[in-house]
Order: sequence, then C-alpha cells, then structure tokens
Amino acid sequence: MRRRELAQTLATSLFETEAAIDAAMERAGLLIAQTASLRREHGLSAVLGHEGVSALARMIDAVGQARGHAMVAHAAFAASAPMIGVQPSTLHGTGVGKPDEDTKPTGLMPALHLVEASA
Repeated sequence: MRRRELAQTLATSLFETEAAIDAAMERAGLLIAQTASLRREHGLSAVLGHEGVSALARMIDAVGQARGHAMVAHAAFAASAPMIGVQPSTLHGTGVGKPDEDTKPTGLMPALHLVEASA
C-alpha cells in the first residue's frame, strides 16, 4: 500500500469515528431532552429517575471528552503526515472547512468544581 493510500485509509476511518462521536452526542442530547420533556408532560416528580438523568449527563460529558480526544488525534496525525511524504490537505475528508491554524484542540477539559446547594 502506498503512503498516500495508507494516509487516506487512516483519514477516512478517523472522519467516520468523528462522525460517530457527533452522532452519539446528538442522540444522547435528544435522550436527555426527552426524559425532561416526558417527565413534565406526565406530571412526574423530578425525584423519579433523577439518578438516571444524572448518569445521562455524565455520559454526555464523557462523549464530549471523547470528541476532544478525537480532535487531538486528528491534529497529531495531520502534523505527522508530512513526515511520511503526505500533505493533509490532499486527503479527502468531510468537506467541512477548518478554523484558522491558531485554533488547536488540546484535549484538556477544564476542571469541574463542586457547587454547594443553597438552603
């Protein structure tokens, strides 16, 4: 397999993975919205299923972190492509433009802070 084909195979798989992560975020967001909507429509207590809704919120955060890691991997592969003689701009992708070079994902998430409930 030529270097260009190797890079395109990897790029295609990476684009598909990024799309799958975005689809997972979309579905998870719809799920959490649906839980709140159905609870209100049926007049159910917020206590009912709260643990499940909290777990969904943590799941969405985890998927968001996975998305950040995928972007870091994407940037790392793009940076290493010239080392094997391939220019990332020649690879076929999603057709979606990218932001300026100054915007680079770090994969680092801000630290969460515990908020005390007020009485």
